Amino acid sequence: MFSKQDLLKSFAVVDEDRSGHYFFQHNLPKTTYRYCLKSSASQDVLIVSEDVDDRQFSIAVLDQSPGGLSKDKPTLYEISENEYGFTHALAVPNNYHGSLKGNLEYKRDNLFLCVPIFRCEFSGEETEEQFKDMAQRMLPIFKWKRDVFPKLRVYFDNPSTGAGTYEAGALLKFTTLVGEIENLNGVISGFIEITNYKGDVVEVLSATKDEFKLIRNRSNEEVMVFRDVVEKIFEFSQGK
Repeated sequence: MFSKQDLLKSFAVVDEDRSGHYFFQHNLPKTTYRYCLKSSASQDVLIVSEDVDDRQFSIAVLDQSPGGLSKDKPTLYEISENEYGFTHALAVPNNYHGSLKGNLEYKRDNLFLCVPIFRCEFSGEETEEQFKDMAQRMLPIFKWKRDVFPKLRVYFDNPSTGAGTYEAGALLKFTTLVGEIENLNGVISGFIEITNYKGDVVEVLSATKDEFKLIRNRSNEEVMVFRDVVEKIFEFSQGK
């Protein structure tokens, strides 16, 4: 459990509202990170924003977090409608994040970072390594005014370009995936297999120039042009 005095060891100014939420910030030359912390004997929940000062939303996300959060894996929960369009938040245990390390390390045992997200960005089953990789490479988790970054694991092979992945696949941004679909155009022995956040799978083939085959559930096939296959993959990335 954190007290105001604890936080003042690391932050020059700490505000506290009537309901026990603490507000403080970390100023860097090019950006400011704003924190909101709700502390209790059983668990501490924290939300961090980059260059956005919205205490009302911060409080709402923390107050909607469930009790008894898991220390072993993320907890996914719904949040109320908001101006940023986020539909859920992901609460991750202390080993998943580095917030409040340093002078407050000894207080972090029950510290959960609550990240507002679009549902398609996380499955909710991410390991520590997967979450950190996604937060570092794939999406800016502290930026609230941002685009959607759907979680897409891609397994592909393109003999024409020499590009590809191992069978386990790799996480790709949607824009990168679109580029690989375009590169697949007319490559007879190439393929792209895509898994979304739900675990659903589609496959893209293109044995004929300017013609793409989209295969759902290993059997349901549709033939279409590049523009249409990109649109279908976008819908698939959103879980539709």
